[in-house]
Amino acid sequence: MKQEFPPGWNEKKILAVIAHYDRQTEDEAAAEIETAPDASGETWMSVPVELVGAVTRLIDDHAKQDSAARPRNHKKKAPTRKSRSK
Repeated sequence: MKQEFPPGWNEKKILAVIAHYDRQTEDEAAAEIETAPDASGETWMSVPVELVGAVTRLIDDHAKQDSAARPRNHKKKAPTRKSRSK
């Protein structure tokens, strides 16, 4: 069976995340948990196991709509200075 990854993820990225948490000390893990509620625009919640798939699909749909609404060219033009004549 072929492993499927979420959009933007691959085996290398997943292994890097696993390695990060494997190397993390208990104090670092506690600090990460303590600062998580400070994440702007996000929340933590308990989801019943049988609803995880539905919640994941909702998050994916939201992310797709959000990215579709953004302009494709994210580069901002540098401001230009106009010379003033006196």
